[in-house]
Amino acid sequence: MKKGIVTLGLLSLIMIFTMGAAVVKNPLDVTRKLSVKNDQSNNIILKNAAEYEMKWSLTDKSPYQMYSLYKGPNGLVYAQSVEEIFAINAATGKVIWRHPSDWQGELTPLLGPDGTYYKVSYDDVERLSSTVYRTNITRFASSGEVTTFHDVKLRVVSHFEDGSLFDLFQAGDNKGNYIVLTDEGLKSIKKDGSTNWRLTTIPFKNGVLDVKDIEQLYTDSKGNIIADFEKVEATLDPSGNILRVADYNQIQNEPVSYSDIIDKDEHGGYYVLNDDEGSITDKDFKTGKQKWKYSLSKYEKAAGIGLFTGSFTTDNKGNVYFGANNGNVYSLDYNGKPRFTLSVNSSQLSYPDIIAVNDHLTVISVNNNIICLQKKSK
Repeated sequence: MKKGIVTLGLLSLIMIFTMGAAVVKNPLDVTRKLSVKNDQSNNIILKNAAEYEMKWSLTDKSPYQMYSLYKGPNGLVYAQSVEEIFAINAATGKVIWRHPSDWQGELTPLLGPDGTYYKVSYDDVERLSSTVYRTNITRFASSGEVTTFHDVKLRVVSHFEDGSLFDLFQAGDNKGNYIVLTDEGLKSIKKDGSTNWRLTTIPFKNGVLDVKDIEQLYTDSKGNIIADFEKVEATLDPSGNILRVADYNQIQNEPVSYSDIIDKDEHGGYYVLNDDEGSITDKDFKTGKQKWKYSLSKYEKAAGIGLFTGSFTTDNKGNVYFGANNGNVYSLDYNGKPRFTLSVNSSQLSYPDIIAVNDHLTVISVNNNIICLQKKSK
């Protein structure tokens, strides 16, 4: 009799464990309808609502409103709408400051490594010659202070005969100075609009490089200014001192450090997003071998959903975030495990902006909505 009782007890335990295993779900199966809606007035769905929640949201009354997001310092997120720019405290959703600022599709704003936002005015552009344009540049500090640099003569490369489309060369350093190629040379402009330094040439081997030949200008993770020429790269510090000038043959032969890689998984790998294939791959930095790969489902691809490289980003823990052309937003951890999906399913093409403030706070703009998701506290 006792033996029968023991056997029955074991069977009961097996059934309990089996039933428990059967109810384990994909975390994305736990969903919640959010109060914000898509362009069809359908509620946006948060998948993995067991671990994530909407902390706050902003919705403009106009369905034609749109926002571009930029990551500021100290948990600030800048939002450029059709008619203004404002700074949001990502932790609370409170708007810290706002200023009039019209949307410009022709020229992309610049965000300096210190969080200063620079905007070249396309409407004020005056064409002085085929290579020199005069305009105003507005500087928005993270504090909300606004300064306008008037009548800056930019050296540009125009792409059409009428000069309506052109490239300029600008960067922001980590000291709040604006670096720009002008008709007078490469210039660093201080916060108050005065000149910090100016260069017309850069020494290289037995000659010099003319700054008019700069093909690309940007800053590195240390706040140094990088000026790319056809076959040479020059590095300057924020004071305008030349730290290094090297040709690309020399640079290509130098070992690459993992710290120099962008889009890292922070665990020895890096991400590659293929928008044509609708996939993201995590590759080992040392071997180049695939660690894992995530692809859109056959259903999503058949529905015309494609990934959008412009929304691809990572956070400080190596989690990856990316959006699709219907407004959907996906996040995976460094092992490729889904964290959450924001299912927007817009009827029109909608490209989300994603700011990973940190590993537990994400700010997303899609259509006329700004949505903040947070990971729930355990």
